[in-house]
Amino acid sequence: MDAFGDLVRLHEGWVRGFLRSRIRDWAAADDLAQEVFVTAFRRVHTFNGESGFEGWLRGIAVNHLRNFLRKRREQAIGGNDELQVLIDQGAESFLAGADEGGALEALRECLGKIDGPSRELLDRRYVTGKTVREMAAESGRGYSALTMQLHRLRELLADCVERKMEASES
Repeated sequence: MDAFGDLVRLHEGWVRGFLRSRIRDWAAADDLAQEVFVTAFRRVHTFNGESGFEGWLRGIAVNHLRNFLRKRREQAIGGNDELQVLIDQGAESFLAGADEGGALEALRECLGKIDGPSRELLDRRYVTGKTVREMAAESGRGYSALTMQLHRLRELLADCVERKMEASES
């Protein structure tokens, strides 16, 4: 136990740094670092010494990071957080009684410019409330491809709303 405690103290700095450089939420990165060391403790019997302890620990950290990011993919990645709130919670209820400087109208205009399969994708995700996993299973398309397409559509909408808001201010 003492020897493992020494290994944790020796390596926790770079493990936290590694994870913090890849996750914006430092508290989540610190929690993940803790999970890395718990896994290492539980699996220390599998360490064969070939790649060195640091390399073995880095592999565990990479696997935990990969799993963490995979679990978070359902959530909006990139794009505009405020726009995501508008879409997810329903723009009318979010903006009810508040003067958002025409954000709702700008969003409506921008959504009106999107048609065809892209519009259907947005409707299935944000109107019908399907998860990306459900949509992937129904369509036969890859989860990552759908996630990336939704990400690009959110960015497109965010840019469009921002341009319209800036134009209305001038």
